[in-house]
Amino acid sequence: MSVAHRIPGLFLMVLCHVVVIYHLLERRHSKRKFALLSCLYAAGFVSMGAYMYMVSGITMLLTYLGVAVYLFLFFHIVSKECFPKKSFLFLTYFGLFSIIDNSLKLMVTLFLPHLSVLAEFYLVNVLRTAVLFLALALYKRYAAPVLLSLAEIRKGRWWNLALIALLFYLLQAAITVLYVGNAMSDIYLLFLFITISLVMCAVYAVVFSNISYMKRDAEAALIRQNAEYFSSRLSVLQDAEDKNRRLRHDMRHHINVIAAYAKTGDNAAILSYIGEYESEISEAAVKQYSVNRTVNSILSAYAGKAEENDIVFSVKCNVTRGLGVREIDLIALLGNLLENALHGCQESGKENKSIEIHIRLQNKILIILCNNTCSEDLELADGLPVKKSIGISSILSVCRKYDGNLDYRIENETCSAYTVLNLQSCQ
Repeated sequence: MSVAHRIPGLFLMVLCHVVVIYHLLERRHSKRKFALLSCLYAAGFVSMGAYMYMVSGITMLLTYLGVAVYLFLFFHIVSKECFPKKSFLFLTYFGLFSIIDNSLKLMVTLFLPHLSVLAEFYLVNVLRTAVLFLALALYKRYAAPVLLSLAEIRKGRWWNLALIALLFYLLQAAITVLYVGNAMSDIYLLFLFITISLVMCAVYAVVFSNISYMKRDAEAALIRQNAEYFSSRLSVLQDAEDKNRRLRHDMRHHINVIAAYAKTGDNAAILSYIGEYESEISEAAVKQYSVNRTVNSILSAYAGKAEENDIVFSVKCNVTRGLGVREIDLIALLGNLLENALHGCQESGKENKSIEIHIRLQNKILIILCNNTCSEDLELADGLPVKKSIGISSILSVCRKYDGNLDYRIENETCSAYTVLNLQSCQ
């Protein structure tokens, strides 16, 4: 088969690479620049691939290695992941690509021996593309959320994962050499390819399952720590409210004292006593934002922090005294929303900063909208900040518990966090 007949197949192959990389990596560039770099990569890949089919022996092997290095360079240029993570993703993808490619070639040779070389080439190309797209869909559904949750994993861990991927790639590369050299029968080679693929999938499943478990365990510990922190802040505010109630309860005593001073005509003592009482009331006063004690205490705490940082703080709250939400969950949710909003204002560098919080209970649905001034560098992915903090993990944990949802939007230098809880789901 002439090289010219292989050119469309090479274009299909490079298209598969580009689509997978687009969804597999955290891109460094805009979509337009990624498209431009992809076109340059496609031109080089097709040229090198065509040359590989023109030569044989050691030259063909070196060209194949050049194609692999060229793909890795494309990985490196378009991704902003750390180097060991890029290596892990590249080795995993390239190894999977090679295993699928060689397995399909063997299966077509065994079960469709009468196909022409050209028909076999394009059948393998189309089937391989379909299988890789299916694998990509499964990755997006199951593995991508795990990788996203490992944003802060140490580089050493990624090197360990990269070495595992390298091991599997070297195994399949060795079998590829046996296949090219006709050192084993096709049926045994096919069996080896399938076995390596199954073992590879099993090992990856165990690795990611363990990492995901450790991540969830660490997040749960931090969530508990966050909840304890907010609970301690809440108790301070509730003590202030208790003191305020006690002062109102003692009003009759204060009136009697003032009346006694009035009977003796001691105006100076009256004014002094009233001044002390007014000062005591001012210190104990807590602005009422909500009839729900927990919500009111959290809002009061962050109103004070906002005032300390010259941030305009406004609240619209319409909820009942009893929400049907555990206090610890409400603290984790509302407290972290406001904590993230406060940090967003502080990091924005803007002169005029503001936080707006809207809380509404409607038909057993608790809706919380938090708007805050944000930095221009803030990026979102799938409705969440790219740099997901433990605070957001706490919020997501509460949302999942109450069959709810969390969604972030950015518009006009304002970040909006929209949270919905279905309180009926926990009744």
